[in-house]
Amino acid sequence: MAQIIKVATLFLLVAETLIMPFPQSTEAAEHVVNWIIPPNTSFYPSFAANQTFTLKDILVFEFKTGAHNVVTLSKKNLEGCNVNEKIESYETGPARITLNRSGEFYFACAVGTHCSLGQKLSINVTASLAPAQAPPPSPGAPISIAVTIHILLIAIAINLLF
Repeated sequence: MAQIIKVATLFLLVAETLIMPFPQSTEAAEHVVNWIIPPNTSFYPSFAANQTFTLKDILVFEFKTGAHNVVTLSKKNLEGCNVNEKIESYETGPARITLNRSGEFYFACAVGTHCSLGQKLSINVTASLAPAQAPPPSPGAPISIAVTIHILLIAIAINLLF
């Protein structure tokens, strides 16, 4: 009878391990953009160069409603600051924009001459981090805890059996 209970316990632990999903580390990142007339021409290009934008990430444009806005543009319209040919417009700050596709995104402020003063941003969104680019897991990452618990439960069950 004790042997049947041990086998049943092992079976349940293995089944639980196979059924229980591991936590995924594919959370969208939020990139906060201090949406101002920049102090120099490298302000927004430097911001974009120091970030990695992936699908489902969120840009949070921080600005005072009425003082600025965010419009999405084509590359051609961004280069010429033709803000009247906008694709989308966000008038209320902070504006939260989900990056819903891979490729290039172009943003500008359409208030006055803000775009020609450099308040424009171009970013490239990738589908996901390549394995070589993926950051190493932090020491206390949830996935390592989940894996440790599963292995521990299986080890206990095997010890009970033998």
